[in-house]
Amino acid sequence: MTPLQLGTIHQGDCLELMSQIDDGSIDLAFADPPFNIGYRYDKYHDRQEDAQYLDWCRRWIGQLHRILKPSGTFWLAIGDEYAAELKVAATRELAVERPF
Repeated sequence: MTPLQLGTIHQGDCLELMSQIDDGSIDLAFADPPFNIGYRYDKYHDRQEDAQYLDWCRRWIGQLHRILKPSGTFWLAIGDEYAAELKVAATRELAVERPF
């Protein structure tokens, strides 16, 4: 796969795009994923089963762990419904090297 070009906005599936980023190369990651609260977008319906949504979140959080530098920072914008679960998932994946 071709690496992503720096200084460019990329639109697409976050898991596919992050797979093109080198390990330990990112200083800052900001995520604003769908909140899974039933909002109807043009092409995406924001309501999955809880287990399916949390599994997807764990996968992109795992990719963040891979691409962040050891000194990297992760910011998450998420609604109240899943804030606690995603904090736990991120802590388990990232806090080994990066305490919150």
